[in-house]
Order: sequence, then C-alpha cells, then structure tokens
Amino acid sequence: MAEGLQIIEEKRNGINIMRIRNTMLLDPAVAEEMTRILTQSFDSGSLKVLVNISNVTRMSSLFFRSFIIAGKKAKEKNAVMAFCNVSPTIKAGFDMMGLGTYFKIYPEESNALDNMK
Repeated sequence: MAEGLQIIEEKRNGINIMRIRNTMLLDPAVAEEMTRILTQSFDSGSLKVLVNISNVTRMSSLFFRSFIIAGKKAKEKNAVMAFCNVSPTIKAGFDMMGLGTYFKIYPEESNALDNMK
C-alpha cells in the first residue's frame, strides 16, 4: 500500500523548511502532491524554501520533475529553493539530470539555514 507524502513544515528566520519524512519517493500521486505543496508555498509568499530530504533513500524521476516545476515557480516569484541532507545516491541523480547546478544543495540543514539568511 502506498503512503502519502509526509512533510513536517517549520518556518525559521523567513525560511520555510520542509522536512520530508518518507524514505522512498516513488508513487506518481505523491509526486503530484509534492509539486502542489512546493508551488503553493511560493504562491503563498514564501521567498526561501529549504527541502530536507535526509530520510529519502530512493526517489523516482517524477520527483526530480516536481523539483524542476517548483524551481521554475520560485524563479518566477524571485524566490529560492534549496536542498539539504541529500544522500550520495540522490545527489548523483541531481547531478545526472543537471540539477546540481540548478539548485543549491547544502550538506546539512544548519549549514543551509546559515547560508540562506
């Protein structure tokens, strides 16, 4: 049975932090939900969104597509979306798709928060 998207959201110093609790992001319906949540964040006025994917061990290409769509929305709103705690396997996916240069990827959440101020 597929589980829905599990996100813990927190705002800190003007940064909307989204901590993804799922370990596997494979379901197309969950990818659509991810796209909706991220784009709505920018539509509602967030200028800085940090996506913490420390729990994610597997992710389908549909989620990279979600991130691209949200990244375009961020650019449209003059906002920023970044990632942190990206596993080496997921980072390889970002790099393979050319997204390693499109998004800022921080090693840890604390590092991201310091640099996104």
